[in-house]
Amino acid sequence: MNLELENNDQVYIALFDIPVETSIMGFQTETLALVFGLNVHLYHGSGSTITNLEQYPEVMKAMQSLLISSSQALPYMELTKDMNFYNSQCVRVYLKTEQGIYFRELCKNDKIDTFLQGMMNYVLDEITKTGV
Repeated sequence: MNLELENNDQVYIALFDIPVETSIMGFQTETLALVFGLNVHLYHGSGSTITNLEQYPEVMKAMQSLLISSSQALPYMELTKDMNFYNSQCVRVYLKTEQGIYFRELCKNDKIDTFLQGMMNYVLDEITKTGV
């Protein structure tokens, strides 16, 4: 990947597991996956994917903004090694840094949840504007 990190807290991968209401087993989430400067993908529980979204300048700008800004939330997240899937009514956020993977479930509606939800929505809004 040849990415040179500015510091140990720089987020270079972000995953957002977004709950989707459905009665079909296995379709309960969409995953927004961001890799700094490289990729923006959206995966659906059904197996469908939307890839190469980074080709759209506004999506790339939103992705970079999220990854640069999200390090502010790290002190309020849990360093984890457990990435096992489980059903949840809340968005699950995973942020990868040189120090490891940070996790937070956005259920509290506090300032940090609002910030991360807003950054995620910014990227999703830009994806929606592409019409794909």
